[in-house]
Amino acid sequence: MKNVPLVVTGYGHVGRAFLSLLREKAEDLERRYGLVPEVMAVARAEGCFHSGRPLEVRHLSRAGEAWTKGNPNWREGLGAGEVIAGLGPGGCLVECTVSNLDTGEPGLSYLSSAFRGGWNAVAASKGALVVGLPALKALAAANGAVLKFSGATAAALPTLDVGLVSLAGARIEGIQGILNGTTNYILTRMGEGLDYDEALKEAQDKGIAEPDPASDVGGWDTAAKMLLVTNACLDTAYTLKDVQVRGIAGISVGEVQAARKEGRAVKLLATAAPGRQGGRWSLDVRPSLVEPSNPLVHVNGTEKGITFITDSMGSVTLTGGRSNPRGAAAALLKDIINIYRPAF
Repeated sequence: MKNVPLVVTGYGHVGRAFLSLLREKAEDLERRYGLVPEVMAVARAEGCFHSGRPLEVRHLSRAGEAWTKGNPNWREGLGAGEVIAGLGPGGCLVECTVSNLDTGEPGLSYLSSAFRGGWNAVAASKGALVVGLPALKALAAANGAVLKFSGATAAALPTLDVGLVSLAGARIEGIQGILNGTTNYILTRMGEGLDYDEALKEAQDKGIAEPDPASDVGGWDTAAKMLLVTNACLDTAYTLKDVQVRGIAGISVGEVQAARKEGRAVKLLATAAPGRQGGRWSLDVRPSLVEPSNPLVHVNGTEKGITFITDSMGSVTLTGGRSNPRGAAAALLKDIINIYRPAF
């Protein structure tokens, strides 16, 4: 059995789902993979839950409760980097903080600190990866560490697994994706007769859309995900400034229903396409008419999908995957397993 110390940064919906999934899967992880993950700390901006022994959910306060009152495991002012340094190399950071697509913080500092301490990292948040992926990959490699971020590209949909592993040897010649469950749900419901405001409110009432949905409906969440998929699969270093972005605001229910009657669908489609003669790729996010022959036309509700167009393997499309905190937690767990399990 291999004991794997973990430090979790961020204790929101995804962080809590991850700890719950670890507890649920503990026996399976040991039996199938010989792994015993041990959460040694859960970090927030104010400090860490850390006691020197593995933590369980019952040792933590929930978000919104008083952090410093009555919990013997809370260490005010203790940083994740300090915990990692004290534990020594070989563990894995689980990065679940809220993304900032402009600065990359706080995830950028957490990931950098982990790599300098000889720790691997898995990430569900996008900010640090959007801002500094090439530098983070270089820092990880320089310290003998591994960075994986399946959960940051489409929750449980295995975009990177396919693009980096399953398509090995093929040249990727284009990518199309529906990568945001919130906007896809809204457009699906508009096709069923709701106007934009009604569909958005329904999504918020069901917990599908955030109270402030600007990043989703404005197309920026989709842009960040397509940027990460493109940079990871093509080994490029494009930035958000290289992505043309238009969201779904202003689309009428009439447009969406008219497309549906013709067997087509309006989707917030992300595309990456090569320039002529090996020039720079164009990255684009915008509401698009998807034809009946395109397998992405059938991706509805909160589901996501992606198509890789290749030179030797044809077009490969993936759809489905949980689009919620449990799905993101499952992607984090998958990445940890693939870092530590024996090669096969």
